[in-house]
Amino acid sequence: MPVSRHPYSAVLHPSAWKWWVCGALLLATFLNYMDRQALAVTLPEMKARYHLHEGRVGSLEMCFGLAFAAGSVVFGVLADRFGPRLLYPVVLVGWSAAGVATGFAGDAAVVGLLEWAGDEPGAGTFRWLVVCRTLLGLFEAGHWPCALIAARRVLSPADRPLGNGILQSGASLGAILVPLYVLLVRHLGGGWEMVFWSIGVGGLVWVPLWLALVPPGALVEDPASTPDAPAAAPLPPGAFARRLVVLSLVVSCLTVSWQFLRAWLVLFLRDFHGYSEDAAAVITSGYFISADVGCILVGFLVMRLVKAGVGLHAARVWAFALFTGLTAAAAAVPLLGSGPAMVAALLIAGAGILGLHPLYYAFSQELPARRMGVFSGGLAAGGWVVSAVNQKTVGEVIKATHSYDVGLVIAGLAPLLGLVALLVLWRNSPPAEPGA
Repeated sequence: MPVSRHPYSAVLHPSAWKWWVCGALLLATFLNYMDRQALAVTLPEMKARYHLHEGRVGSLEMCFGLAFAAGSVVFGVLADRFGPRLLYPVVLVGWSAAGVATGFAGDAAVVGLLEWAGDEPGAGTFRWLVVCRTLLGLFEAGHWPCALIAARRVLSPADRPLGNGILQSGASLGAILVPLYVLLVRHLGGGWEMVFWSIGVGGLVWVPLWLALVPPGALVEDPASTPDAPAAAPLPPGAFARRLVVLSLVVSCLTVSWQFLRAWLVLFLRDFHGYSEDAAAVITSGYFISADVGCILVGFLVMRLVKAGVGLHAARVWAFALFTGLTAAAAAVPLLGSGPAMVAALLIAGAGILGLHPLYYAFSQELPARRMGVFSGGLAAGGWVVSAVNQKTVGEVIKATHSYDVGLVIAGLAPLLGLVALLVLWRNSPPAEPGA
């Protein structure tokens, strides 16, 4: 990469700088999930105090998901138009502010503005949370178009599964830390409110770090400055349409699987299986540690297969099939009681579900570069709409039956549909393999 276009090269060699950028993307994903997961971890306390029954929890997840879908489209367009360098800080400040605002859900003066005569108990708090979760979903959606565009512009095709795994692993790292952080806050005498505002305020530190690491012009699309950039011919309309169908099905299935367990795992362990607060926190952190391991391992697996002579596309498909099998362990959870076998199945499923995400990102990064934000945002929007409807429906089922079985079976088996679509509809042209 020419020094004149990229001032960072005076300090860091481009081969090192690209991984520093991936580290910044990991940190952004980490903050994204810290803000998102704080509610799921504090729900047992808030559920009892503010009458957040399962139907309301499902509604909150639906509002978050629909807002995320809308934000995916809006920020996808903006990311294509303005690039990720300056848009990224805007969306991060937005979701951090929404996280801070969530901490006021227990303030009588604030939620009293949203209460009316004849309301059910906790209606004001619930409405405030709807507003906060909607804004959180809207701004958090901007993270992904920015991250995928940045990763595409600094990584070669062969590096992308690992780079995507690094940025995605921030999700599990954030989710790992939240239960432990909540325990620390409680042991220090703080309440759930402190969890929200401290995470939101702390996230703002990322903005100056990002601006210092990525100077103006560093992420401008420039084929000559992209290492190992393949000279790929445009896809025929039919092949392009098939790939969009495949990616739509894959992202919908992955979003349904991941978001169900992300949102409901703590309540599943506490309310359904009777685990203590500390035990549920440890198991939840273990689940996300396993997810993080899967997320990183899938990138190394693809690179290993490619070095062994397997084509890049074939390596990705084999990895997708393997991690789909791991995800299916979630469907066995209802059969395994409450002991170690059930926990082991959850850990295996976590590794599988999150390990599939870097592969999806790598496939989606093969779409036309000039519209990467629009395509990735539109695909994410579709997945979040499907997930939002699933969360609302499953929440009502859990409320009525006091059972999580339906949600677990759906979470475990949904990626199979994506695998079938990938095997049947995706047609990889021979020229795409060498450049990888």
